[in-house]
Amino acid sequence: MSVMISISNLKHNKKLYQVYFLAQLVIFSLFFMLQCFSADSVIVARLAEDTDINSMIQMISLFFVVFIGFYFVYFNQFFIKQRAEELGIYSILGFKRQEIVRLFWVENVILSFLATVLALGLGYGLYFVMRTCLIKFLGLDIPLWGLKIGIKALINMGLLLLGIIVVVYFELSLIFRKKLTDILNLQKLQDRQLKGHPFLALSGLLCLVASDLLFLNLTARPYSLWDKYGNLPVMAVTLGLMGLGSVLFIIFTLPYLVRFLLHKPKRLYSISGNVVLPRMMHRLQNKGRLLTALTLLTTGSVMALGVTFLTLSYPYDATKRIVPATLETKLAKKSPLKSAEIKKFEREFGVRSVTSKVLQLKVKDKWYFSKKDTSDHIDVISLSNYEQVMKLQGRPQLSKITTGDGVLVNYYASQAPVNEQFALQGSTRVLQIKQATNNNPFAFANSVVTVVVSDEMFDRLQQIYPNASKVIISFDGKNMRDDQELVAKFKQTKVGYISSFERDQLITNANSPTFLMISMISILFFVTISTILYFTARIEELALVEEYDTLAKLGYQPKDISHVVFIENMWLFLPPLILGLINGIFGMLGASYMITDAVTTTWWTRLGQPVLYTIGLFLPIYILVYYLAGRSIIKEIAERLK
Repeated sequence: MSVMISISNLKHNKKLYQVYFLAQLVIFSLFFMLQCFSADSVIVARLAEDTDINSMIQMISLFFVVFIGFYFVYFNQFFIKQRAEELGIYSILGFKRQEIVRLFWVENVILSFLATVLALGLGYGLYFVMRTCLIKFLGLDIPLWGLKIGIKALINMGLLLLGIIVVVYFELSLIFRKKLTDILNLQKLQDRQLKGHPFLALSGLLCLVASDLLFLNLTARPYSLWDKYGNLPVMAVTLGLMGLGSVLFIIFTLPYLVRFLLHKPKRLYSISGNVVLPRMMHRLQNKGRLLTALTLLTTGSVMALGVTFLTLSYPYDATKRIVPATLETKLAKKSPLKSAEIKKFEREFGVRSVTSKVLQLKVKDKWYFSKKDTSDHIDVISLSNYEQVMKLQGRPQLSKITTGDGVLVNYYASQAPVNEQFALQGSTRVLQIKQATNNNPFAFANSVVTVVVSDEMFDRLQQIYPNASKVIISFDGKNMRDDQELVAKFKQTKVGYISSFERDQLITNANSPTFLMISMISILFFVTISTILYFTARIEELALVEEYDTLAKLGYQPKDISHVVFIENMWLFLPPLILGLINGIFGMLGASYMITDAVTTTWWTRLGQPVLYTIGLFLPIYILVYYLAGRSIIKEIAERLK
């Protein structure tokens, strides 16, 4: 009997449960896709040899399980509020509490079971698509077909379904322990009028401003508070201020904005203002916790997406410093390639080359080129040779260098002033360094302490150290950094080399697990925010059908009622969006200084590009959910008012 009634209820409330069911399907499909991914030992082993992808997948899966538990608990309370009248009817008909619990539980079991069954096919399809994309993108030598569903993936899916069924049952049992009158008035019991707190309202605004200023303080590096007191302490304070500020702003500051608008006649006495504003004060206070949670979720989603795009784009820009030329031979005492071979490569691939003569000179005292790393030698290159390499790579050149002085190449980019002296072994000569540049001519693997000297100084040093000469050959050309054929051809020479193409491949393989993890979490955030907003707007607005009926009798046209609905929904959708975007963008700014080299990268690479991509992906989805929620509410109001 319980099953038949539950099926009948699901059919009757199918419009209410459609989005909820689709959200379950997406979540379960993503979870099953991860389990299939974890079970595929071939792709896991080949994807990133230096990364424990299984540990990452387990971490994401745990995150999914925790989220799914929260998801079901949260929305069961929503549906019980929505169906309060139905509970009263069951009580009148003589249903016991345990029978009512069983009805709601069976409904959840049916929906979850159907979503799980469909998710097996959809999740496997998603996995096949992702696996194919990874194989094609990374160029892995793995067959696309012949995949099998691991028994472990099916077991994990079954355990997830079982866990959900148990959690939902215990939650419903706890809810229905209350008196039936309290359950029927669950919405009203939560509606309470909060007093205004000017101090807390101002504090919320100040906390947000303070957190944003702390993120901006990173632009003052190396003289920022982050460098003075350490990244972790300042980060903890910054994130604490951001979280506290978001809570106080939503709960206490936002209602003051409504009060301000209530005293503006043009805003108050408008088609929507005289309907929406008077009850917004109460709604914002009543929904403060929900809006705060959505704000923090939006912040996390924006930051996660931004970091994803940053970790994808920045390493390729950073490679231009790590391996500045398309292809570069390693150091050798004499030219590792004959002139005929070099010219053949230039003709065949349309590249140009520069042969650099470098003096590798021992220094008397080891020099720290970073906080931990030292070098017992320096690589000296003449100014004219350096300019040739820079011209080949299309990068800025140096001005003249005073004879006797040198310019230090900062491989670990820095803007700090330089005043160094290199005492050379086997000579009384000292190289004075008072100038530095961040434009390195060679790959990091070939030289980490390069000094550019005048041509006259280079000739003198070459005479003093005739056996210190080394040769580096750099190849470069337009749009050649990703040319795989050049690398394959050069391998045939049996000469050691470093290429930008192979470096990019290495970075891609190393970052793919992180990209996978962040992408899954970002999608999860999207599902959470979208469904919570959709159902909250729907339940809040449909509870006011009688008021909309009154508006219709007062002369409001259907388009006016639609306007009111969309404006009222805007007060629910807009605060988390705006505050979440602001917090997320400042968080992305902070992350960019933790991940990237802020000295040699542009603002567009560090912040502009990730923000543009993030907003371009996040905003359309957010607006679509807002539109669908409004349209659904208007359609149902129209049906009820007939």
